[in-house]
Amino acid sequence: MSLRRLQIFLEVAARGSFAAAADRLGLAQSAVSMQMRTLEQELGADLFDRSRRPPVLNDRGTALIPQARAILTQYEDLKQSVQPDGHIAGTLRLGVIQTASTAVLPGALTSLHERFPDLRVRIESGLSAGLLGRVAHGELDAAILTAPDRLPPELKDHLIFEEPLSVIAPSALAGASDAELLTRHPFIRFNRRTGVGRIIEHALRRRGLAVDEAMELDAIEPIIEMVSCGLGVAVVPAYALDPGTRDAIRVLPFGDPVATRKVIVVERHASTRSALTAVLVEALTGLH
Repeated sequence: MSLRRLQIFLEVAARGSFAAAADRLGLAQSAVSMQMRTLEQELGADLFDRSRRPPVLNDRGTALIPQARAILTQYEDLKQSVQPDGHIAGTLRLGVIQTASTAVLPGALTSLHERFPDLRVRIESGLSAGLLGRVAHGELDAAILTAPDRLPPELKDHLIFEEPLSVIAPSALAGASDAELLTRHPFIRFNRRTGVGRIIEHALRRRGLAVDEAMELDAIEPIIEMVSCGLGVAVVPAYALDPGTRDAIRVLPFGDPVATRKVIVVERHASTRSALTAVLVEALTGLH
């Protein structure tokens, strides 16, 4: 049985369709479909309900997911076991929130590539809550995310940095304090389903600040762009603001004391990828 077919199968299971898996893997949809047909022939069982469009996993396919994941994990562990002592090699399946993918990850990956050329990092993006669940269920080896209020008992965390939050506004807007800016002008909200979005919402409620919500967006860059265009005010992680952006808009601390969010790496206590996660954490903390 081909390990590559199991990798493709897990990608289809994670993405929900042959087309989405093909886009992720850089393959033609027909190639993914053919690989899944071959896998079914090797196993002697149908894994997909092809009476539906697009095809979906049937019960046998769903039952195969943890077994396929375990086989691939064992293969990665086997490769690591034959490496010389201290040699870092293998693949780390890493989940990353959007705000970390642009702020800290590129520098860390550059450092890892230079120091450990046999280490591969496979990145999946998502929201903090979703990534937390995927690490807990073994779909990811580790994830960079905003610290939740409570961590599941099967997971442990490594603090990367604690980041202040900032109120940003067009330079011409009136308001001497962050509270005045937030309550007197349209508010551009960071998605409340994200970790940092929940922190912002809780801080607003705790301070009793009623905002006039104009829009709710999922990513930092468009929020900053909307503010720069004069469409309202927002609260964002401070490290997302480069010097050029800071010069073009007003930037005030969010609260006194300033509200913060903690960015952490999470992994399972029993992870077989702990050595790979450790070098990632070292690279990330070395940037701050």
